[in-house]
Amino acid sequence: MARLFSRWCWSLIRFLGVECHIHQKFQPPLPKHFLLISNHPSGMDILALNAIFAVAPLAKEEIKSWWIVGRIARAIGSVFVKREDKNSRHAAKQTLIQVLQQGKNLLIYPEGGCYGRHLRPFKLGSFEISIMSKVPILPVYMQYEAENDMEWGDYGLIRHLYNIRRACNKHVHCYIFDPVSPENFTDPQSYMEHVHKLYEQWEKKYRLP
Repeated sequence: MARLFSRWCWSLIRFLGVECHIHQKFQPPLPKHFLLISNHPSGMDILALNAIFAVAPLAKEEIKSWWIVGRIARAIGSVFVKREDKNSRHAAKQTLIQVLQQGKNLLIYPEGGCYGRHLRPFKLGSFEISIMSKVPILPVYMQYEAENDMEWGDYGLIRHLYNIRRACNKHVHCYIFDPVSPENFTDPQSYMEHVHKLYEQWEKKYRLP
């Protein structure tokens, strides 16, 4: 189902007229088993990353009730979480660890949501999951040439897709870096701080002035 969803994402990307540029910044081969993380400036990230990688995403609980998107999210094995509910977050974390240990790949946005172009602090969850499952993190940095048009503002999905469709510049850059092994860290805090510093470096290097 994840691979079928990948093909669907590529079809929607083409319909929107988006040019997705993939930049290989890693030494191949990539591991077959990984926890994919990314910054999250736009809803376009979801389409691009699911088109490139066959992954099951972590999603906010309210998406489950969305008519089309919710059905797709359930079909591809998304793990839903109520962000404000500590018990829900804990249950989701345990489920994600189990999914990784079953050999599936996951997608998590460590910022905890879609907050726009500026990088935000990371939450510990992704790094706790990586350490507990012993699965490496595969970091991806997303960058948009037309940040204003691609950024998801305070409005719904349909308008966001409409804004992307009518944007003049639809070039999206996806930088894929070397995986980071949890074996190099003794605790999730130092793991998180290390990876966040990498993202700060990439933001300075790849964001357009």
